Amino acid sequence: MKRRFSTLTLIIACVLSFLLAGLCITGIFVIKYGGMDSFPYASKFAAIYNAIDSDFVGGADMEKVSDAAYGAMIDAIDDRWSYYMTAEQYEEYKQYQNNSYTGIGVTIGKDEDSGLFRVLTVLEDSPAQEAGVNVGELMCAIDGEDLKDMTSSQIKELISGKTGKSFELKLRTDDGTERTVTIEAEVIRSNPVEYEMLDGAVGYVRIKNFESDSGDEIIAAVDDLVSQGAKGIVFDVRNNPGGLLSELLKALDHILPEGDIFVSADKEGNERVKTSDASCVKLPMTVLINENSYSAAEFFAAALSEYDWAKLVGGNTTGKARSQVTFELTDGSAIHISTNSYLTPKRVDLAETGGLVPDVAVSLGDEDEEKLESGLLEHSEDGQLSAAVEEINTLIDK
Repeated sequence: MKRRFSTLTLIIACVLSFLLAGLCITGIFVIKYGGMDSFPYASKFAAIYNAIDSDFVGGADMEKVSDAAYGAMIDAIDDRWSYYMTAEQYEEYKQYQNNSYTGIGVTIGKDEDSGLFRVLTVLEDSPAQEAGVNVGELMCAIDGEDLKDMTSSQIKELISGKTGKSFELKLRTDDGTERTVTIEAEVIRSNPVEYEMLDGAVGYVRIKNFESDSGDEIIAAVDDLVSQGAKGIVFDVRNNPGGLLSELLKALDHILPEGDIFVSADKEGNERVKTSDASCVKLPMTVLINENSYSAAEFFAAALSEYDWAKLVGGNTTGKARSQVTFELTDGSAIHISTNSYLTPKRVDLAETGGLVPDVAVSLGDEDEEKLESGLLEHSEDGQLSAAVEEINTLIDK
């Protein structure tokens, strides 16, 4: 005869199941999120999310609501170097780290009279060059969508959305002539380092960022200039937002003599020190800096200065002495958050000192600053570069 479960037995079984489920949830929070302290906040978020999703009379884009909440959490820690990225933004960030971007190969600048963006440069062998886009033309519309009064970020996002697809770009010249070209956005490789020999055998190395491959590119540029007979080198890290520690260390190790070149400290104050070997480049050097020389760029200048390996020329830097780690989340989004402070070789915290002060202070006018940012400032018009070269010549003559 089959045994039947009593009602009491079923109730006990259900209670035990709920308790087991609760223990499992508790275990997940303890293991995944560091403890039950997180549980009330997660529950509160879920309650607010459900209230909006279920009861808000107007309807809402819940993905947009969630992204806003995640971003606000990072904003609330009051650290300008930490931020949240949506899945789409994180994909763009990873492209940037690889010194590539999705686009058509042009740089653009706002034309105040028309409210449109003017093509300032066209990259060689880019989709824009192949389509016949010319410098000076105004970008009017993309697939019939008017670009007037859009921001550069909005235009970039619009073009990125066309990746792998042909679209129509409407252009206009200053005499009012309009034409439409068919073009396709693609992933474009951007070289992080440019260099050349200036008059007087002074080498010039512009470092746009310290992302992927920049360390090897810097080394190759320096070695080539030395082989060409450079008597001194100007490094330009103006408007350089920084990048990867590994790339920075490659460059510093090649240029500087034996000694400490990087010091970082975690939240408990534990230090980690990176050193350089004895091999180095012995030439008079200067480093061009400004308020937009951040992170690895600022540290590059600081290290060369503290070793008395280079004079700093230009404007004051901001003082960023925090390194960040990117944590990818389960849905492809990510947070970029400060996890360590870093110090110069002489253990100076640039965040506390307010940044670097140049040995030779030279400012640029607003128009020249705009040209510098867009890559259109000619060497002959660049007062900061002229001062850096002059300083090199002074060092050579000593």
